[in-house]
Amino acid sequence: MENTINFGIDLGTTNSAIAKFVKGDVVVFNNPLDYGRSTLPSVVYYKKDRIVIGNKAKEYLERDPKNVVGLFKRKMGTSESFQIKSINESKTPVELSAQVLKELKTFVNTGDSLDSVVITIPASFDSIQSNATKEAGKQAGFKQVVLLQEPIAASLAYANMKKSKEMQDGNWLVYDLGGGTFDVALVRIKDGEMKVVDHEGDNFLGGSDFDRLIVEKLIIPKISDEYSFEDLENQMKSASGKYNAKYYSLLNQAEEAKIRLSAVSSAEIIVERMEDEEGNEVDMEITITKSEFNNLIKDSIDGTIEMIKTILTRNSLKSNDIQFNLMVGGSTFIPFVRQHVEEVLQIPSNCEIDPTTAVAVGAAYYAATKQKETSKENSEKKQSSLSIKASYNKASKESEELFAARVQGDTNGLFYKITRQDGGFDSGLKPLSGRINEDLPLVENTYNFFTLTVYDSENNVVETDIEPIGINSGFGISGQPLPEDICLEVDDYDNPGHTRLALIFERNTVLPTKRTLTFPINKPILKGNESDRLWINVYEGPQASLPEANKLIGTIEISGKHVSRDIAKGSDLEITIKISESRDVSVSGYLNMSDQEFKSIFNPKERDTNISLLKGQVLDLSSKLDEEIELATEKEDYETASLLSKVKKEMESVAEEAEKLSDDDVTDKRYQLEDKKRKIAQEIDSATKNKRLQKASENYFEIKAECEALIDASGNDHERKTFNDIIKQEASFMATKSPLKIQEKSDELQAIMGQIRWRTPEFLKGIFAYLMENQAKMNDQSSAKSLIDAGKFAVESQNWDRLREINFGLFDLMPRGSKDEISTKIGFGL
Repeated sequence: MENTINFGIDLGTTNSAIAKFVKGDVVVFNNPLDYGRSTLPSVVYYKKDRIVIGNKAKEYLERDPKNVVGLFKRKMGTSESFQIKSINESKTPVELSAQVLKELKTFVNTGDSLDSVVITIPASFDSIQSNATKEAGKQAGFKQVVLLQEPIAASLAYANMKKSKEMQDGNWLVYDLGGGTFDVALVRIKDGEMKVVDHEGDNFLGGSDFDRLIVEKLIIPKISDEYSFEDLENQMKSASGKYNAKYYSLLNQAEEAKIRLSAVSSAEIIVERMEDEEGNEVDMEITITKSEFNNLIKDSIDGTIEMIKTILTRNSLKSNDIQFNLMVGGSTFIPFVRQHVEEVLQIPSNCEIDPTTAVAVGAAYYAATKQKETSKENSEKKQSSLSIKASYNKASKESEELFAARVQGDTNGLFYKITRQDGGFDSGLKPLSGRINEDLPLVENTYNFFTLTVYDSENNVVETDIEPIGINSGFGISGQPLPEDICLEVDDYDNPGHTRLALIFERNTVLPTKRTLTFPINKPILKGNESDRLWINVYEGPQASLPEANKLIGTIEISGKHVSRDIAKGSDLEITIKISESRDVSVSGYLNMSDQEFKSIFNPKERDTNISLLKGQVLDLSSKLDEEIELATEKEDYETASLLSKVKKEMESVAEEAEKLSDDDVTDKRYQLEDKKRKIAQEIDSATKNKRLQKASENYFEIKAECEALIDASGNDHERKTFNDIIKQEASFMATKSPLKIQEKSDELQAIMGQIRWRTPEFLKGIFAYLMENQAKMNDQSSAKSLIDAGKFAVESQNWDRLREINFGLFDLMPRGSKDEISTKIGFGL
């Protein structure tokens, strides 16, 4: 039984494919129902008695659109579902994707049992979209699903196609423009190792958008000019619209015209079998020219070029630092795409691999380096007198690779031999002991398979549980990069009542990864009190943004009903976050004081985008933008005002498009607008960065001077060292021009000041006096009186440790608003 996965699937927006790694090469399976094609259209048609997937399903788009669904990958990870009339049920993008995956299984004619698979996803897919893809794999019957980013798959396909000597150290790009998504990745090869350094992408840009532009910008206006219709576009795009079925028919024709325009100068679209509102039969033949089509998609392609420029700028590279731009995805068949990108960037377009199957091929190469979990389970169950646990790199560019193994069982009188499958290496019989170390010679640019066999003294084979040894001497990949920052939401002590993001993992961190941080909790948690709650919120998106501009992955709640004892304010909470290569996010919180651990695996599979809520959020963001422009103008900060004014044009466009959305809109416009809204929020944040930077810098230097004076007066050696360590880093964190990084250092200085102050008698007495004056505001007067009496005694007896505890107790009796007021007056978080 093969112990590596070997099967790779490109689960595409418009077309999907499946491939298998077989003894060093990759085989792409042909569609048994569509001779000569190796792809399957990602379209599903439901009839009462059967389900049809692929080309046959597409044929029903015009005849029976209420029962045909396509482009559902674009809604993966959302709460959207598709109402199927014939079965009177709704189907989610996950369920529909599972049907495509099950159909792809029928392509495999090798008799394999498909229980494990690598499935590709766009590099820009967030955690929820990734989890939804894994769920689709599980629903399709795969016991093990490993995710691989599409640009990495394309890179592997290309690198393993070329000979090692043809692959020079340097940088190249993967330009992946598919049917529904776009990714561009910067790939670097150094000393024979391939790594994805950076990426950009748009999950709502692809060939299907070009089809939509043809219909909405060319066909519908021409129909409206000739015939009498009121709001024809909305009547087509609304699920309850009179001409909704015709919309899908025209999209199908637009796709065919787009494909023809790659080879000819014009293409025709027939509009018939519909009446206008005055009862006139529509009968038109609309000609689309290549130049019209190119002009139509130019802005979209220019957008992809801007993403490439962003990557180059971020990595301090110029066009001449890039060897080539590898063109992948069906939409790169469009001549204008290849030519325009090359002309603008002056980077050669590389079209050496089949753009429609490259991703599936790369996924299969990757699958050959991943061990089956089912294989592990079987090996554990397998009974043998000897157990051999092997360790070796499954991908290597060295001429030899070290194979190491630990042997458990009686090895007395036994021997072993390792042979390479091609017969080019034979270790000869060697005495077997508790450990095996062997340098295995590798054939370059191929997969090397070895067999380890154990013999007794009479050369009879002794059964063991070791699997065949496979090592790829072609190009591998050094891990998958994280698409976005992963952050925790923490209190912003400079803005009481507000929060900010603390960076846990930076984008492009190689997965898998793990990190542990410790935070003091900002309020007590009393055992049994359900109203005492602490939330650990994990966000995905730029750390510099506000929490609301990013995507919430998940939350761990710790309340009084969960803790085994009272937890004092300031107690340490240890948070550990792990992210697997397939983007499983595991979070655990450990409370030192109660010796309790709270765990959760965040794998939400859908995100709801309510149209009414979206419209409200867009209005709120518009108001915030207007306020920022007004504030910048009042302060004569014309540079910021100008930047924000440019953003305002985008905001107005989004607001206008959002207002047009009907509640039953059938397109994925809501998700595109949600994405745009989030990006605009980030742009507003970025444009006002200078204002926040100046405030953060001024605040830092004020706190620095105050902290130094306090250390000179009452600090100890440890506090002095901590202070000096921060000051040594000053040039570095100031140079980042990041308000958040500067704020973090201010917080560290505040923490030092807090440690000193909370053991200083004068400060403790001052806090106690302030709290006594505010006794009337406290929630529990009986407890307050008891604590105040005890505090007076502590002052008289100069028991400063006891007075510190009493101050914390009194502080926690204050209403929330008063707590914030005290924090502000004292100058640091309590």
